[in-house]
Amino acid sequence: MSQAFLLLDRAQIEHLPERLFELGSTTFQSLYLNTAYGPLEEVGPVLVPVATNSPLAQTFFRDWSAMCGIWLESEAQEAVVLEHLRSLIHVRVEGDITVLFRYHDPRIAALWLAQLPACERDRLMGPVRLIRLPELDIHQEHPDQPAAPYAHEPWLFLSAEQLEYLGTAQRQRFAQRLIEHCQQYFSEYLQGLDAFALQQWASHCQHRAGRHGYSAIDEVLLWARFHAVLGTDFPDAPDHAAYRRMLAEPGVSLEQRLDNLNAELTRQQLTDKESGV
Repeated sequence: MSQAFLLLDRAQIEHLPERLFELGSTTFQSLYLNTAYGPLEEVGPVLVPVATNSPLAQTFFRDWSAMCGIWLESEAQEAVVLEHLRSLIHVRVEGDITVLFRYHDPRIAALWLAQLPACERDRLMGPVRLIRLPELDIHQEHPDQPAAPYAHEPWLFLSAEQLEYLGTAQRQRFAQRLIEHCQQYFSEYLQGLDAFALQQWASHCQHRAGRHGYSAIDEVLLWARFHAVLGTDFPDAPDHAAYRRMLAEPGVSLEQRLDNLNAELTRQQLTDKESGV
């Protein structure tokens, strides 16, 4: 009998254990537990059994499936599925370097698995029969693949070409989401820009945000507000001194600095509106 699981990213979902309890799920298994990455357990992926049409399943498809995890189905026991998924948390890359692999991000999973030959994809899926992604269901064509055990030395290898493909495709999707967000909320600032100019605008926005420590999608989407309203030279223009002070304020977290910038821009817009500027 097939069992469904969610592979969820604790780094993307705040207070995940509490959320799961509220949704009627009291058990989950950490993929980083009992591995070399145990100290990162609280921001790593977890495996959660899920029933179809349950409150947890409904919440997943409504709020989490785009960026925060993937839906899996298997006929194997949970311990077998967990061990195989745990074996994929790190990969070797050229130079015999080991890196963490965020395949539990549905965007990465789609890019990684969709372009593989079926026989190779089946081997990587191991005991997992089905992976449901937002725009793609991946079925195992040749079931009964063996589960791979976790080892401190990863068995999975990604070539330089695969890494470049995953990185380029992910950056393109990131830029497209940024453009769509700004066209929805700040369209008046992007009028007259053709497709190429929009790509350049989004790339410049990401670069500026990255210079100040902001690279996560939610951070860059918020940064885009400043980039759109205050201009592409934000925060280096002469009249951006107040924002530069906030960005350099000691003892303030990056998240709080971003909130402070947002509050200051809102205050400035309200002031300009009241003064008729």
